[in-house]
Amino acid sequence: MTRNSEMEQIERGWRELQGLVESLGPAGLQLKGSGTWAVKDHLVHIAAWELSLLGLLNGEDRRTAMGVPGVAEDTDAINEAVWLKHRHETVDEALAFSRRTHAALVERLGEMSDADLRRSYNHYQPNDPRDPNDDRPVVEWVGGNTYEHYAEHIGWIDQLVRESRAER
Repeated sequence: MTRNSEMEQIERGWRELQGLVESLGPAGLQLKGSGTWAVKDHLVHIAAWELSLLGLLNGEDRRTAMGVPGVAEDTDAINEAVWLKHRHETVDEALAFSRRTHAALVERLGEMSDADLRRSYNHYQPNDPRDPNDDRPVVEWVGGNTYEHYAEHIGWIDQLVRESRAER
């Protein structure tokens, strides 16, 4: 099977995120800046949304796949539930969760062709379809839950690190 066109962007974004993680080291992953989330919490958050994407692609309930079944289908509520569930994990636990989840997602996406990624969300979620008139391809969720999401959080992590250093 020919590799789908999303994999290169995912790998590039992941390498950038991991480069940042490695540059911060374990102590840096505990930085919080002025917020409540430490860097490690951003990594867990990203992993949770990668699990959501895996659930989507596997036809499973996405919030259950994220480990927060029954939470309202509201992004802020889901993010809060994920943070509450994982906030006491160590840096090592957060890193292991992040890396394990990413590897599982990359494996699943590696099995998919561009044609698979052009299928609609509803194709993958027949038991929980979106609006029947919304036939956007699932690839839109792939980017949003991988490389676009990594870039968004890299920016927030950079800001958090700057705030933390300014407080010293």
